Amino acid sequence: MTQTAQTVVDQARRARERLASYLQPTPLVLSEPLSSRTQGRVWLKLETQQPTNSFKVRPALNGMLRHLDEARRRGVVTSSSGNYAQAVAYAARALDVNAQIVMMRKSSPLKVERTRQLGGEVVFCENTFQDRWKTVFRIQDETGRLLLHPFDSEETIAGDGTIGLELVEQIESDFCAVVPVSGGGLIAGIAAVVKTLRPGCRVIGVQPTANPSMALSVEEGKRVTVTPGPTLADALTVATPGERTFEIVRRRVDQMVRVEEAEIIEGVRTLAEEQKLVVEPGGAVGAAALLSNKIDSGNLDVVLILSGGNILPSKLAELLSGDR
Repeated sequence: MTQTAQTVVDQARRARERLASYLQPTPLVLSEPLSSRTQGRVWLKLETQQPTNSFKVRPALNGMLRHLDEARRRGVVTSSSGNYAQAVAYAARALDVNAQIVMMRKSSPLKVERTRQLGGEVVFCENTFQDRWKTVFRIQDETGRLLLHPFDSEETIAGDGTIGLELVEQIESDFCAVVPVSGGGLIAGIAAVVKTLRPGCRVIGVQPTANPSMALSVEEGKRVTVTPGPTLADALTVATPGERTFEIVRRRVDQMVRVEEAEIIEGVRTLAEEQKLVVEPGGAVGAAALLSNKIDSGNLDVVLILSGGNILPSKLAELLSGDR
């Protein structure tokens, strides 16, 4: 199951070639407000500007394109809390693939509706990760569909690693990448690529305190399972980190940080009010960690991966007003 960092780099380069006809590199912008507040240079990697407003479209497309004939013949199945669901539906529509996506009944109504609008077939399951995977495997067994893993496959990690390739090209000097963490696909891909191509860089992962599965796993030196608590960062709720992703994170990530709900809200507010960016709570945890002085950047430029922007306007207004 272990992927070497160089293997991930090579796979990410091939993934970028596959994605070139479908996606453009996302902008990297210098944040004057955050730089001023932190007395350092802070950059924002705008994955919110992807077609589905999330980085997840990279691994979704890469997974299908690598096995395109099989995906078209058999269809695909996956599970998601919402952003990967939309990405798979988008990729499936673009590539003429039939997609079923298993989602918990408590999933964000916005993300469910957008997944359906993009042509994905949503299959609901009960509100546990055990039932979500049980449903995925049942569908796979009954239909023979190709499984697209939301975070723990070679294709997913490589697709996410394309962000790392872009970063080392967009920033000439060493930097500190601050990455939201759930199952670990995003940070594993970025860390493997960045730390291989630019060893002087730092990579820091951020999770909500309500779901510290990767942080606890790193502390324990082995994968642990938690019961995710309620959190605004619904995109960052995975009970157990991936096998592949944990091994990469354990070896390549410099720091794991946890943020509280109030700090997440402050991150969303700051990005909206001072940067004029709409970022969902799960995508704003890096800003939350930075603003609460939890990031050890090693005096390097900081790059916040703004990983998703799928939030209802009414919910954003609620967060901005302080009413919950």
